[in-house]
Amino acid sequence: MKALAGRGRFRLLKLAIAGVGLLLAARVVQVQVFLHDEYERRALIQWSSEIKLQAERGNLFDRAGRPLALSVTTWRVGVATSLVEDRTGVAACLADILETGPKDLERRIRRADGSHIVLGAEVVLTRNEKIRLQKFKSVTLNQTSSRIYPQDGVGSSLVGFHKTYQDEEVSTGLEYGLGNCLAGREGRARLIETARVGQNLGQVIIEEPVHGQSVVLSVDSELQAICDARLRQAVADCGAVGGSVLILAPGTGDILAAASWPMTDTRRGSHPDPAVWQNRNFTYLYEPGSTFKVFSAASMLRNGAIDTATVFDCSNHQFDGYRIYNDGKHKYGDLPFMRAFAKSSNIYFARAVCNLSDQELYRDLLDFGFGQTTNLPYPGQPRGILHSPETWSKRSKSTLSFGQEIAATPLQVGLAMCAVGNGGTLFAPRLVQEIQDQDGRVLERYPPVPMRRVMAEPLADLLLAAMGRTVLEGTGKAARMDWITSGGKTGTAQKSVDGKGFTPGAYIASFAGLVPLEQPRLMVLTILDQPKGIKHYAAESAVPLYAEILRDIRQSTDWLTDVPGARTAPMVLPEADRMVQVPDVMYLSVPNAAQRLGAAGFTLAGAEKDGLVVQQIPAAGTHCSAGGQVQLTVAGRTGTGAEEGTLCPDFTGLSNRQVRGLSARLGIDVQIKGAGYVSRQSLDAGRSVSGRTVVVRMESPWR
Repeated sequence: MKALAGRGRFRLLKLAIAGVGLLLAARVVQVQVFLHDEYERRALIQWSSEIKLQAERGNLFDRAGRPLALSVTTWRVGVATSLVEDRTGVAACLADILETGPKDLERRIRRADGSHIVLGAEVVLTRNEKIRLQKFKSVTLNQTSSRIYPQDGVGSSLVGFHKTYQDEEVSTGLEYGLGNCLAGREGRARLIETARVGQNLGQVIIEEPVHGQSVVLSVDSELQAICDARLRQAVADCGAVGGSVLILAPGTGDILAAASWPMTDTRRGSHPDPAVWQNRNFTYLYEPGSTFKVFSAASMLRNGAIDTATVFDCSNHQFDGYRIYNDGKHKYGDLPFMRAFAKSSNIYFARAVCNLSDQELYRDLLDFGFGQTTNLPYPGQPRGILHSPETWSKRSKSTLSFGQEIAATPLQVGLAMCAVGNGGTLFAPRLVQEIQDQDGRVLERYPPVPMRRVMAEPLADLLLAAMGRTVLEGTGKAARMDWITSGGKTGTAQKSVDGKGFTPGAYIASFAGLVPLEQPRLMVLTILDQPKGIKHYAAESAVPLYAEILRDIRQSTDWLTDVPGARTAPMVLPEADRMVQVPDVMYLSVPNAAQRLGAAGFTLAGAEKDGLVVQQIPAAGTHCSAGGQVQLTVAGRTGTGAEEGTLCPDFTGLSNRQVRGLSARLGIDVQIKGAGYVSRQSLDAGRSVSGRTVVVRMESPWR
């Protein structure tokens, strides 16, 4: 009986164990199959977090490929102090790379008392420096992308800026207007965490970031620098409160330069006046004054209201119930069209326009683009003010003829002036020439866009001749030069402040010029807002500014070289020199880059004295004439620079032959280990060799 009872209990035990097993199996099936998604969600919440992967913003280049805005890969360098095992070693390595004092870093690590600290927010690191830091498990490296502006303050209001404040992006200028193209799209990843602070198991990519596209602009940064400098000087000399300079290409509508005051000459520090980020060429409305006579004359001549022989009494200021005076109340007597244009007689134009119907004048001004928006990717552009004839007063047509009762942006006036210079075609303004991918491949080209013909070519030639007489014998005499011919039109317009009528003593002085007169290559529009004293006359302020800009363009660019009429010497091109391959100096220090470029026969341009090279033009591998210049963009670091003496180059990626050739030229003792191409070197690029042997490790690219 006892045996039977024992077997019964054993059977019950087995059944109980089997039942428990079945329950556990059922629970496993429930958890693994039916509740899988829920428990996976809980695990992800507990042991991981979703992070954003930053997309690299596209770059901005000028028409010659010079960088205006660059995105540079940088690193946020920090230390999880709870994981520090060798405080002195970590501090010494970080101090060497961040170029700061090791004792100070060691104190900061000690005071952090187990918490995570950030030592550098936007640090440029070479490959070897990253390898050195990654040897310390306590050092954290988070990849970021920083925006740098190699031209600093040049064209700052045109290019604008892009910054991130507390995860909120702020942009102005073209950085804002082209944001959809430049920005790209963020990616997502899941960071797998552990229970230990500052230690994780890496990240799993959920969605790769889509990097932004780069944009090649029509702007010439050399012209922009000239305009910025000359406008700054003119504003100071004339006591003006503002101003602008606009340069366009008449044959394409290309915007070559757009300077605006107030401006900032550097991006360093803060700028309390937000006006420095607004470009008046695109956002400022003003009454053009007498420069507008070019367009009213075009309408009158086109519709047969006058011809060049038509004469009016330019001393009689009495009109039908109102009066109009010449500037300074000059009494010119009888004048034909050409002389009236050169002397800028308001009375002549006010009388001549009476032969024109309201609708004809209004239609032609619309054709020139006044009162209409442009397709320019610059924020905050007004359409201008051009009232329809139904709202005109008795004197509106007369005052419109010399640029009152109308408001336009400098860009609108400049584009209309380009139509005169190119034979009668109004072009759309062009700022974007190409869209490129990250590797520089062209994705899309934007050719010039002719919108409509606004006058016949003979009429455009006649207006050019009239503008030429303005410079030779009229109000634009200060633009006369013996080496080139210019045509232009001055404007000295009374300024309305806050819409309360004209303010005594407040004027806007302007000059719109085309050069060279025979075949215009440039349209230059200079404007000064409220210049003081006698400078309020355009002939004393805006015209001299125009002349100074032309002189600078002649001296430092090729835009006005070999103009028609042979008044300038033709550009002398050097004889075909041997072609040399541009060496790679990326992420070298400036002194080391200069050594490598000098050894190849190139000179340095556009670099500061300290920092690492983050961009070079022409790119490495390009074949250029020996003796040419290579422009460097440098991202600086705080602290001292490299030590004195011969600096170690960056051998990374070089072949055995290239390493031996470079080391022989620099007089550096190199020991080569392995075969293939350099993957590591014992001494970081940019550090002083000081008689040491540099050991380079070669690896095969197929390993």
